[in-house]
Amino acid sequence: MAKKQKNSAPAKAAGKSAKQLKLGAALMIPLILVLGIIPLVVHMQLVPLSAEVQPFWKENYATDFFSYYKSKLLILTAIYMVCAFAYYKSQGLKDTIFKDKSMYIYFGTTAVFALFAILSTLFAQYKSVAIWGAPERCEGIGMILIYVLIMLYALWAYLHKPEFRYILLPLGILTTLTTFLGVFQFFGHDLFTTEFGQVFIIPAVYRAQGTLQLLFERGKIYGTMYHYNYMGSFGAMMVPLFLVLALFLKDRKAKLFCGIMTVLSLFLLLGSTSRAGIIGLALATVCFIIFFAKKLAQHAKYTIVCVASLLVLVLGVNIVTDGLALARIPSLLNDMKAIVSSSDVDYHDEIPIRNIDLQADSTKFTFRDGSSLEIQKNAQGIPVFITSDGKTMVAPAENATVYPGNQKLELQYAEKNGAKTPFLGLYVGKNIEFILGLFDDEFSFVDSRMNRIEYLEAPYIGFEGKERLGSARGYIWSRSLPMLFDHLIIGTGPDTYFAEFPQGDYLAKLYSYGTAQMLVDKPHNLYLQIGIQQGGIALLAFLAMMGAYLVESFRLYALRKDYTAQEAVGAALALAIIGYLGAGFFNDSIVAVAPIFWALLGVGIACNYLNRKQRNAEFSTMKNEIV
Repeated sequence: MAKKQKNSAPAKAAGKSAKQLKLGAALMIPLILVLGIIPLVVHMQLVPLSAEVQPFWKENYATDFFSYYKSKLLILTAIYMVCAFAYYKSQGLKDTIFKDKSMYIYFGTTAVFALFAILSTLFAQYKSVAIWGAPERCEGIGMILIYVLIMLYALWAYLHKPEFRYILLPLGILTTLTTFLGVFQFFGHDLFTTEFGQVFIIPAVYRAQGTLQLLFERGKIYGTMYHYNYMGSFGAMMVPLFLVLALFLKDRKAKLFCGIMTVLSLFLLLGSTSRAGIIGLALATVCFIIFFAKKLAQHAKYTIVCVASLLVLVLGVNIVTDGLALARIPSLLNDMKAIVSSSDVDYHDEIPIRNIDLQADSTKFTFRDGSSLEIQKNAQGIPVFITSDGKTMVAPAENATVYPGNQKLELQYAEKNGAKTPFLGLYVGKNIEFILGLFDDEFSFVDSRMNRIEYLEAPYIGFEGKERLGSARGYIWSRSLPMLFDHLIIGTGPDTYFAEFPQGDYLAKLYSYGTAQMLVDKPHNLYLQIGIQQGGIALLAFLAMMGAYLVESFRLYALRKDYTAQEAVGAALALAIIGYLGAGFFNDSIVAVAPIFWALLGVGIACNYLNRKQRNAEFSTMKNEIV
């Protein structure tokens, strides 16, 4: 009997070990999906808009190709993550990571970030948006918490299966397939718009209704990332990641693979023409030099050859593409120059309409040439036009186009709340930019659905005379900063930025965009996005998390003479994160790219943990040997 027990113990141990091995491989499946499969998903879905959202959109539904199904697959992946963790814990296997005090900063900041995202949702005015997300974005509270889960799961899974091939291969597949699509997009032959491509992304019932128009202008790669700016964020991560691995990995096959991926990633970044991506890469490049200064100095000749080869490659790509690859570099330099220069431009002097005086019983437009047009109402509720030269004109009692004082207006009467309400559309150039309605004998601006819009000149901070900077980012940021200070504790709720932004800031919009009817639905800045929607405390928690990770990364990898494979991986991940955060100054979070960032962040934290433990063990051994 004793002999039987003696033989069965190793068998049980072996069985348990085999089970752990299988589980270890299965742990990486969610990361493979997040990094290599889900970002490729493109499929059409008509999404009905809630009553909260409809006043801001022209239609009753949104046509979503790039976010809806990605978000649904991420939900399923999150369920898998929770089940995998629960199964793992059921096997009685313990995690020391949660007891490591050095990790408390990450767990603490993550908890605060998630908590205030939840609180912002609970107190949100637009709750359905905060829960489910905005049209074509899908970044409600559920998705924010999934991002957090992805980061924590990636950290935990990589510690139990520290094999970077499970990260590298999915990213390689994603980069390769995206490049395949990107080549066609760059040269003006978007595969998604072909009959063959539409079979995959449009349900059969809709394919017969017309030709798909997704194509950006020639020379813009967006891949499956929704917009070329988001491709820039992706490229800003992938170029430094693959470049570092190509330079420092010892395995020849791995070096060749990463070298090829570096070239493809660089093509995607340049082909996107995203200035945000270029800024992210530039920031990552500066940190690359700091990280590897000693190594670069050791191999100065090799470094010069690599830099020269890279420049030749970039210039070659630019020549082959007729200058499209670097076409937006001059505009980036001009914007950078504009930031530091002074400006005395008053946008009121630069637009056709200098001022609008909106009162309950009258509205007066003052034009750039000094003329004016005042709109009042008579006793019958019919609009009356008074020009600056004193001429008076009563509007016709039926739909018509009128020209008081040489100003073109479209007059329409519509049933609104059981009453015949006049609506006046004032043309600026060839388009109607201002729609004025007379509700209950009170003038009010309205949107395209004839819903009232509060007209105002929004408060702003900074960027005076620079509102057009960075494709109107100067305008958006200047109006977003007061919003940030209004939500230092609790935010407006995830994905609700468009509802909080002062959409009635017509004159500044007209100057910044060339139209007053632009819907500003995102801040074009990751940090403003977090601060406004999830609150200032959530933003501070996010910055503290990023700061802790980057400080630790600099301590571990900067100015070293030699790197192990795991240290090279850790440094590569840190630079990828820096690239994304740099692009984040000009780009927002999006469901097509953000999960990749959060997954790489989790793996990066895990790598730092492993490398720190290894470093401490080496120091301890050296200390014992000295003693």
